[in-house]
Amino acid sequence: MPEPAPRRHLPVLQTKDEPPSPDEDRPPWHWAPIGAVATFLVWLPLAALAESLTAGTTAGEPATSGVFRLSAQALACFAGAFAGGLLVGRLGGKAGRKEATLSGLLASAIAWLIALSQSDPSSAFMWLVWCLLLVILATIGGAAALLGGRLGLRLRPPRPHGGPPE
Repeated sequence: MPEPAPRRHLPVLQTKDEPPSPDEDRPPWHWAPIGAVATFLVWLPLAALAESLTAGTTAGEPATSGVFRLSAQALACFAGAFAGGLLVGRLGGKAGRKEATLSGLLASAIAWLIALSQSDPSSAFMWLVWCLLLVILATIGGAAALLGGRLGLRLRPPRPHGGPPE
């Protein structure tokens, strides 16, 4: 039986001695869509919960129940955007308040587009209402994500080289 051929080893590229830090893993702008996804992951269950809790209020005064339902949904939006901003601020590497705020704005704009696609704003007045809704959603989402991002930056562990978080 012939002897097997000796194994040949492929050359290995030399790597740096130190592994890259987690801050260098991804560019900061990647954290805006990540935060928007996190916003939806928190916002949607809270919105469903708010809807189920306020569904029985329609039997009462219509104006009061409408304000109550709208407030519950706005609170769900705020909580979701805050959580998304907190995630970006806490785990975002080089990302900071700007990327956290963008995540809330992005989630609000996507939610607005989804809601707009389900309706038919045929009159100019309805377009005005939809534009006003976009401004309100963007304000809630952006402000909540900014607050969450600020808190996340404060909760971020200190950097190895001793510098403050961005």
